[in-house]
Amino acid sequence: MRVALPVVIVAAAAAIAGCAPKAPSNPDDYFKVASEHLRLGSYNQAVDSYRSLLDEHPFSSYSEEAELKIGVAQYKDNLCPEATASFTDFQRRHPTSPHLPQVGYLLGQCAEEQMRPVDRDQSASQNAHAYYHAVIQQYPNSPYAQLSRERLANARETLAGHELTVADFYQRHDNDQAAQTRLLDLVNRFNDTDVAGDALLQLGEIYERDGDKDKAVLAFAALRYHHPDHEAARAAEAQLDALRAEAGDPPSGDPLAVLRAETGRTRDIAIAQTTRSVSSGKRTAGAPGSTGFGLPGGTGPFGRTGYGTPGRY
Repeated sequence: MRVALPVVIVAAAAAIAGCAPKAPSNPDDYFKVASEHLRLGSYNQAVDSYRSLLDEHPFSSYSEEAELKIGVAQYKDNLCPEATASFTDFQRRHPTSPHLPQVGYLLGQCAEEQMRPVDRDQSASQNAHAYYHAVIQQYPNSPYAQLSRERLANARETLAGHELTVADFYQRHDNDQAAQTRLLDLVNRFNDTDVAGDALLQLGEIYERDGDKDKAVLAFAALRYHHPDHEAARAAEAQLDALRAEAGDPPSGDPLAVLRAETGRTRDIAIAQTTRSVSSGKRTAGAPGSTGFGLPGGTGPFGRTGYGTPGRY
């Protein structure tokens, strides 16, 4: 019996070896194995299998898709820095690939996953904004463009919230002019956000407190005009009623356009030179820049943000 034991072991080992799956031997097999790992959620094994395919068959017809799927597997495995590197390499290697809209969208998703609260650094929010905006601009007919539009709104709300946080900081430190500048910048860049409604209410209150009733009327009227369903619109309406006796009614048309002109935030000379009627009489809006508001500088506790002006998405 002792002599037969090794024979039994050898036979069992041989049987096990015969049942073990064979290693892939061609690109088709490599890709099938890797894709099955990805489907089953075995993301590390999927990445390893796709990389083995690229190592063993670098010029196969599966190479481009294997590179894409490596980034996808890393993204699904919540490895956003690794996925970002893979997708960026993919963009560089395949500048005409039909997969680029998907890659751009997933880069935006990776950046969005790393976004921080509004009172912290907003680099990830800016990156998400840039990636989504690029997909929308470059591939407007792609289904990923619509997905990017939906996600872009979240990035814009976060960036606008950051600007409001900075304006609050200035107000707490009795720097109304810096707060006004930041709030105006917020409204100019992100007037499509809910945060812009809060900013206009806050801006009107600062103007009213500083004795600039006319600009207060414009800010409150702009809130009512652009954000009629915002919860702050009711407060703006009450403020307008209280100011009507002193400052008159707001101008017809877009009050924000007039406010931009009067604070030097637009180059539209026609608006800047518009004579608007108020109940107390007529007056001519000052030329752009006459109030001393310039573009916000890079000073302050949070620094200057780098995202661009909003377009129509």
